[in-house]
Amino acid sequence: MGEKGILIENVKKAYHHNTVLDIDQAYLALGNIYGIIGTNGVGKTTLLKIISEKILPDSGFIKHDLSIEMVCHENGLFQDMTVYENMFLNREPKLSFFGLKKYDWKQVRLKTKEILNAFNLDIDPKARVSELKRATQKLLEVVIALSKEPDVLIIDEPLTLLDLEQVQFLNDMVKNFMSSERMTIYSSHRLDELFQVVNQVITMRNGKIVGIVEAEEAISGGLLEFSEKDIHKYPKRRIRFGEPILTVQGLKTEHILNIDFELRKGEILGIIGLRGANKSTIGKALFGALPYDGHIKVEGSEKRIRTTTHAVEAGLCYLESSNEGMFVEDSVMENIVSANVPRVRRLSKSAERLVSKYYLELLNISNTQVDYLMEDMSAGNKQKILLAKWFFSKSKIFIFNKPTANVDNSSKVDIYNIFADLAASGAGIILISNDLEEVAGLCDRVLVIEGGKIKQEINRKDLSVHNLIKILQDW
Repeated sequence: MGEKGILIENVKKAYHHNTVLDIDQAYLALGNIYGIIGTNGVGKTTLLKIISEKILPDSGFIKHDLSIEMVCHENGLFQDMTVYENMFLNREPKLSFFGLKKYDWKQVRLKTKEILNAFNLDIDPKARVSELKRATQKLLEVVIALSKEPDVLIIDEPLTLLDLEQVQFLNDMVKNFMSSERMTIYSSHRLDELFQVVNQVITMRNGKIVGIVEAEEAISGGLLEFSEKDIHKYPKRRIRFGEPILTVQGLKTEHILNIDFELRKGEILGIIGLRGANKSTIGKALFGALPYDGHIKVEGSEKRIRTTTHAVEAGLCYLESSNEGMFVEDSVMENIVSANVPRVRRLSKSAERLVSKYYLELLNISNTQVDYLMEDMSAGNKQKILLAKWFFSKSKIFIFNKPTANVDNSSKVDIYNIFADLAASGAGIILISNDLEEVAGLCDRVLVIEGGKIKQEINRKDLSVHNLIKILQDW
């Protein structure tokens, strides 16, 4: 096999008779940071999980003599446990008393603090993981993996929840980890950030590896073109706004103060802010996921939204990049129809299948059947199926929190067109996003949040990526 590395030979994997991976042979050498790219459903996550032995191939083998740690797209931390308990899970140091052993929790806390300090991650070891923001949790997962000093680090879609500063922090950790005796495999749809750190590119298409080349060759040779459409041409339509569909007055939570705004029928309202601005809190409060004070009106009627059920009944929906609200052990069809129980009661199973197939085609969800289990879907296709669920719900107000964060650029265009269709039909859309190009291209108006307050409102004529960056940098 030559120099030390990972040999992939005749590896095949299928779900429900649908082949998702079919690789004849590939070799990954130590000393490289590999970026793995391709559209949703081409088998990227499946390949990474087979390499890390989280799942087994149906045939073929992966040959290596290396220790491997993988940070999956799905959150792998125990939310009800502390940071230090997660850090040393299944490897806790023990004390021995007269032949009896017990965990040395003091030593665990001290070692956890040392590790966090070494990686410049400012987290209290005694904090419960559930108290941490999702982006911080993702960085913590990477630190936990690195603390085990593996030969190979695999990170699947780590950038979904991270802002630009956190992306740089992660990339610096990866660079510091690397040596001629180590390897990193990095999967992401955010190609700009990916190419800041990788030196080799693995391109996948239809379950196969179609090329492994130097990063510079991948860019100059046009190898990336198949995975991208021109997302600069956002499908923005001229729409005459209707009456206010959502009115928010004096909205307060533990982290936001006196938020007032209106959303009109046909309008796409963007919400942006730096890390710590608590912009996501606004969406969660509106959807009944957080307690709030203040007034929420839907089409002029006051609503007391104390639970997510109340929100759905009032015509609101909420989707975020963490895949919350997904039933991973159920089928694609069961997930799509789950948000509209009264409507489903009137449908036969055959009608449910037709509805689900319609949304799979509408969102270009590839290599998927309605009876496939959600847990077998790629991370990007899971996100698109969650979108389908809320489209079927016939909601009037859509709150999207980084909805395209884990979706390839080609599929983003499909979703942007859906947004345009929703707006044209009279729905109101709130888009919470860190992607300033997306916000500038899609939104009619933008609220800039700082410290839980509306710092500035930007109208359509002043919307540009340059202006948004300047506003955020001036704070």
